[in-house]
Amino acid sequence: MAARRPGSRSYRPGVAHLPRRPWRAIRGRPGDWVGSRAVPSDKRARQRAAREARLAAEAKQQKRRKQIRNAIIVVVVAGVIVAIAFIVSGGNKTPATSQSKKGGTTTSTTTATSAADAKLQAQANAVAVKAGCPASPTTPTAAAAQKYTAAPPMTIDASKQYTATITTTTGTFTIALDAKAAPVTVNNFVFLADKGYFNCGSFFRVITGQVVQTGNPAQTNTGKEPGYTIPDELPAKAANPAQQYPAGTVAMANTGSPNTGGSQFFIVTGPEYESLPNAYSTFGVIASGMNVVNTISQQGSAAGIPPDVTQRMLSVKINES
Repeated sequence: MAARRPGSRSYRPGVAHLPRRPWRAIRGRPGDWVGSRAVPSDKRARQRAAREARLAAEAKQQKRRKQIRNAIIVVVVAGVIVAIAFIVSGGNKTPATSQSKKGGTTTSTTTATSAADAKLQAQANAVAVKAGCPASPTTPTAAAAQKYTAAPPMTIDASKQYTATITTTTGTFTIALDAKAAPVTVNNFVFLADKGYFNCGSFFRVITGQVVQTGNPAQTNTGKEPGYTIPDELPAKAANPAQQYPAGTVAMANTGSPNTGGSQFFIVTGPEYESLPNAYSTFGVIASGMNVVNTISQQGSAAGIPPDVTQRMLSVKINES
């Protein structure tokens, strides 16, 4: 190897000099040159990744806090608006009702109906009190104290005709009792009526335009009055199931199980109950005063309990012929 020429800047007499190593790319790693900064180690890479993850988590937390703060602001503002509206309205808790306009006059149907129902209820209560009944239609009657341990003995003559004239707080109707088809049920009804068991009894369950139910001195559709049950006397299946219990039919209520009738009965006033299965003992039909029954029915409610207006039976008089 030739020595550098005397006179060059790094020339030293008696010392052999190698030519400088040229810069070159490391094979397989373009862009990395001999003499450049060292490539980060695995530890540094992990540290950097951890730092980036921490920064990302902090950013996410800040975003979450901002969202919560904005939500709280919205809730507070909404609360203030509601409070202001409440104060302005005077704290009126009456539910909003649909209104109709006619001839420039706005009326509240619900309010008007409620007022009319309240008036009718007051009238019915006044009639009931005059007849010696409790002031409220939900107060149990004196007959609630009557308890029996067994069904009454047979006392009617099934060959005779029996009717029941029922005077109510809104009018009178008559039931033609069917002693031939349901002698046990009619005998039971006559026995209780003669004891004054139905006097002042409310029509406590009335589904508008469908059915009216009564016959319990406790003024509810629950309980075990009068303390005993009677066997079913079910009608035959009707040729037209939709007419199993035609409007005006009077039948015994039950618990849904066989032979559980007692004192409660119902009168059918609409198609939903006309098509009931033949699981209820029929013992009569309205002979007169169906308009009175329909009036009671129309004052019911969708749920049935309580009716919009609760009418009551004042007396039940049995006629035999």
